[in-house]
Amino acid sequence: MKNVLVFFGGQSCEHDVSVITGVMTLNAVDKSEYNPIPVFVSKSGEWFTGDNLRDLSIYKNLKTDGLKKCLLLPSDDRLYYLKNSKIKPAFQIYSAINCMHGGYGEGGEFTAIIKNSKIPFVCPDLFASSLAIDKEFTKIALKAIGVNCLPHVKLVRDRYYLKRDYALNVIQKKFAYPVVVKPAKLGSSIGISVAKDLRSLEKAIDLAFKFDEKIIIEKGLEKFREINCAVYKGGGETVVSSLEEVEKSGEILSFSDKYKTLTKKIFPAVLGEDVERQIKSISGAIYRKLAFSGVVRIDFLLDGNQVFVNEINSIPGSMAYYLFCKDFNEFSTMLTRLIEDSVDCFKSSELSLKTFDGGILNLSSPKIRK
Repeated sequence: MKNVLVFFGGQSCEHDVSVITGVMTLNAVDKSEYNPIPVFVSKSGEWFTGDNLRDLSIYKNLKTDGLKKCLLLPSDDRLYYLKNSKIKPAFQIYSAINCMHGGYGEGGEFTAIIKNSKIPFVCPDLFASSLAIDKEFTKIALKAIGVNCLPHVKLVRDRYYLKRDYALNVIQKKFAYPVVVKPAKLGSSIGISVAKDLRSLEKAIDLAFKFDEKIIIEKGLEKFREINCAVYKGGGETVVSSLEEVEKSGEILSFSDKYKTLTKKIFPAVLGEDVERQIKSISGAIYRKLAFSGVVRIDFLLDGNQVFVNEINSIPGSMAYYLFCKDFNEFSTMLTRLIEDSVDCFKSSELSLKTFDGGILNLSSPKIRK
């Protein structure tokens, strides 16, 4: 049986959402082909595994006493148990699925750990992950490949509080109200708010800076629609989902809209053929040109017939399966394609030379450039 690690939780404001995604994914993996192994990452960063982690109900009052601590080692494709500062090999790993939203799970740091252990992974690689987690860098990359996104101003926490009046003047000269204020490296609409005057702008900036040291302020759209599209690669082909429209309860799609209330979702979204074709084409182009892998959900803002990319979610909630699949059986098949694609990509990567012997260490006095 092929052992597949499923990582979830993590040191992130989106920890709880990640738990839901991880447990759902664990239970959807095809048990006839794979042995899915849960790895829960606590809010303090410790790794735990255990069979009862498959049950979502235990997380309401999770106790780690009965769980096993675990870890990975460099250049070693096994999971190890950790007890009393001693390690013991547990499983050889076929692939790993990253279900950790936000923070270190989605920004590339965690991908580096898995990659360093020579394990195939279902998630974007380092470059794409670190690009997508940062809303400012996402905009820079999108503009470079010719994709529309809203204009913005970047603020850094320590510099802003030294020159607050100057920064506020720059924002107000660049944009008419309303504006949208966002933490640069956070998802699930946490810390995001709309400002319609100077007082609310200052409050919105202070709130966003509680969650991140860098924030962005965007031009606000007043009459717009939110459209989502997801992409993944499996079986040698890039699969682009049908489109979904999410109706918000307020001026922006809030955390509560996403996870607590029964927000209306229109699926498939009712759009003109040209707009639908454009959004799907942009989604596929972003996935290919920015070297994504795994499942990615791209969120769009539609202002009349103008299409803007809002953000790229490199570890989307519920693996965005609902945009591709009618039921859990189809999700299971989708996961199989993702797992096998991760193994194919790993094997292809291993064909490239990782070392080069230039002979300079054999020289009596090698030249060192400073």
